[in-house]
Amino acid sequence: MNTIHTVGIIGSGTMGNGIAQACATRGIRVVMVDIAQAAVDKGLATVAGSLDRLIKKDKISTADKDAALSLIQGSTNYDDLKGAQLVIEAATESE
Repeated sequence: MNTIHTVGIIGSGTMGNGIAQACATRGIRVVMVDIAQAAVDKGLATVAGSLDRLIKKDKISTADKDAALSLIQGSTNYDDLKGAQLVIEAATESE
């Protein structure tokens, strides 16, 4: 069985940033890609806020938060997914 070191996530909305957080808090590097930098920034901020809530509940430490955030790379460039062993599509559906 191969070990996954990097997960690529297409989409930084609710599902994408949640998956990114779940992976990063378990020590897996994440590349989270979206079509707009504003969406990427919002996704990263959502993860940071979620981790802050976990700190307040004494579920994780500030060091745990910092470690998780250091593992998440936000990007608007799909080429950044090249090194991922697993890519998950979690893009928002548009009509």
